[in-house]
Amino acid sequence: MGVRLILDHLMPRVRGGIEDEENLWPSYQPCNGFKQARVAARDPISGTMVPLFNPRRERWAEHFAWVDGGRRIVGLTATVRATEAALQLNRAELMEARSFWIDAGWHPPATNV
Repeated sequence: MGVRLILDHLMPRVRGGIEDEENLWPSYQPCNGFKQARVAARDPISGTMVPLFNPRRERWAEHFAWVDGGRRIVGLTATVRATEAALQLNRAELMEARSFWIDAGWHPPATNV
């Protein structure tokens, strides 16, 4: 099962983000739709507004963990708990795609960036 990727503006254009490699990152199109112009979201545990995860500045392995054999993402930090909730990173279609990737031996990644 493939997923369509688009280029996401880490800092949305409506917030002054520019068309620059440092501001672009591949994103699953529906996740980008959930993100919209957000740069922050509420941590569901603390209730605090925190910045969304920035893959250009933060290391994945310090913020995320895979559970359920790689099907589900768990946030280890407020930033990722908020990002996971805002972008709905554990919705059924993504968990189903991850199941296919696991069966194919492509997921979870052996190393995290």
